[in-house]
Amino acid sequence: NIKRFNILKFTIPLFILNFIFCGKSFSQATGSLFMLQDNFHSQILNPSYMRNDDAIVISIVGLAGATVGNSGNFIISDIITKNQFGKKIVNFEHFYNTGNIESSIVNWSSIPVVFVGIPLAEGRLNIYFNEHFQSSANLNITEKEFPDFENIKSYNTNDIIYSGMGYRELAVGYSRKINEKITVGIRGKVLFGAAFLETDNWTYEVNTAEKSDNLEVTHKGTGKLVLPIATKLDYNKMVRSIDGENLVGKYFSSFHNPGLGIDLGATFNLNEKSWLSIGATDLGAIWFRHNSMNIKQDIAYVFNNSKIDEYIEKGSAGNYFDPYNLILKTKDEIPYLYRPYVDTTNFVQGLVPKASIHYQYIYSDRLSFGVTNQTAFYKKNILNIFSVSSLQKRGNFSIFESVNLYGISTITIGGGLQYEGKFGQIFASTDNLLAIYQPTKNKSFSFSVGISLLLNKPEQKTNSNGNFSPHFPFYENKN
Repeated sequence: NIKRFNILKFTIPLFILNFIFCGKSFSQATGSLFMLQDNFHSQILNPSYMRNDDAIVISIVGLAGATVGNSGNFIISDIITKNQFGKKIVNFEHFYNTGNIESSIVNWSSIPVVFVGIPLAEGRLNIYFNEHFQSSANLNITEKEFPDFENIKSYNTNDIIYSGMGYRELAVGYSRKINEKITVGIRGKVLFGAAFLETDNWTYEVNTAEKSDNLEVTHKGTGKLVLPIATKLDYNKMVRSIDGENLVGKYFSSFHNPGLGIDLGATFNLNEKSWLSIGATDLGAIWFRHNSMNIKQDIAYVFNNSKIDEYIEKGSAGNYFDPYNLILKTKDEIPYLYRPYVDTTNFVQGLVPKASIHYQYIYSDRLSFGVTNQTAFYKKNILNIFSVSSLQKRGNFSIFESVNLYGISTITIGGGLQYEGKFGQIFASTDNLLAIYQPTKNKSFSFSVGISLLLNKPEQKTNSNGNFSPHFPFYENKN
């Protein structure tokens, strides 16, 4: 009963947190990784985590793997359908008809370029260089039918709110034991912003104009934009063109927008069988000052009856008006409708702070149970992931499973494994096993993979599983 009480004492509050903080934001990781203190991805997630041996950990790009995630309220594959010839096509009509009136999607990725963990006389030193990308979009799709036009249907996107940022971080951290009960860690980070886009209540609309036999296309909104490439403007400060040559190279070589950050963590050994860890990461901001601009759009264009007839799709299901096809067919005719006004600016943009709480109960040397709650905050949007995990260890292998709750709407089943030998460690984990087979059909998932090299790792001494015979000097070895 005492053991059961200790587990519930931490599980119930974390479960309640999941219902309080549910929404949409950025950058979560597989909850099961918090079960492994010796994993370098886990040490990135909580700076108080560290290995208990003298091994030097090294991982570089190509081996370090990545953490990638997605969360949303619609299935990505709804946008893709097959036409009458069996060819896959992008079909927004099918997507709209699935009933996703208020849609949201969040994506994140974290790619360690290099990680080095070094044991010191007291504690450990960790150095890593990490590449990040994260985005969040909310849009409200409404459908309109115009009685003055035959079978003309419009889908308007109102109040599009998007935020996306690409940046990298150079981090140096130190963790050590304060005493037998408490381990703490702190990490300072130098940040470099590469790209940023934020829109506020951006709107595309198709409505009846003042004359009922005309339709008006409206495009308006405000936002901020930062690009690692040059943007050419015309005489009235509208975007004329963007130099996309060598875009990938310019993105990864962009270090013009500096910033600072800090991560904090602590782990408490509650007793011989359980421990609790807390962490606060990505506390910091980036000063965007290079190729940074305010953007504004407030343009309308009226299509008269004869113009409309040119863009009506005719088929066996009747005639209908699709604004998506309108955009494709008129983009060269009315380019100013999609070219925003630009003002040069600079601004400070905060990172998305994250908090984690993890409780673990060690049932035996081979079996552990844990509960984890991760919360990310961005303005009024919050993403919360609650995980219940189990970990089994057998020799050099660790196998883990988890049940994960995204907000209050999505439950997933995850799993993973880790193998650690004398000279290396390999791991892979996901919080949605079905997403490995078909990620586009899953609303929410996260997975992490990686390999690290271990140097100066001490050999583990194995206890003999034998018995001395009462008739010395004989010894029965059962290994």
